[in-house]
Amino acid sequence: MYSYTKKGNKKARRYVLLGFSAVLVLSVGILSYSYMQNQNKPEDQSVFAEAKIPVITLPPTSEKAIRPYNGEGKIVLDYYDGKAGDVESISEFEGVYRPNQGIDYAMDNQSFDVIAIYGGSVSDVRDDALFGKTVVIKTGDVTITYQSLSDTKLKKGDVIKQGDVISQASTNIYNKDLGNHVHIAVVKNGKIIDPESIYNQKASEIK
Repeated sequence: MYSYTKKGNKKARRYVLLGFSAVLVLSVGILSYSYMQNQNKPEDQSVFAEAKIPVITLPPTSEKAIRPYNGEGKIVLDYYDGKAGDVESISEFEGVYRPNQGIDYAMDNQSFDVIAIYGGSVSDVRDDALFGKTVVIKTGDVTITYQSLSDTKLKKGDVIKQGDVISQASTNIYNKDLGNHVHIAVVKNGKIIDPESIYNQKASEIK
């Protein structure tokens, strides 16, 4: 009787150990699988999920273009449309004459707020040696460059709304005779556009 009990106990312990080993192996397998799954996740998913970085929604492009200033601005250097003899659209710097690929606006040599023609995202902010502080804003497939600005707090990647102040009109070396002014250049899908032709149009309507 004693011998039977002892053998039974040994067998029971063996089953317990086998069961424990199976549970241990299963647990290690689950942990390993979970770890590998996390490792295989795209890095940005886990980072963004943990940091809770908000998704930025760009302003709609259904708005119609407004002028880059409030008040009574005037054209001081017009857009060159390719017509011969269009001297009001050609500027000279150090003996070199170049057609104007945008439009320059001024207010009687006074500085004024330069505002966003469309809402969009800032794709570039730089100091140009000839044209001064430059801010480039993209709205869909339309790119608008603002030049001859004073300082700005905008930086690349910022989102701006239509009518927001970009900077103030200033002077530059290239067209210093124009005084305080802003130079506006518009490009759509690689094509240079006359800025005067876009006002009251949606970005999608520009041709």
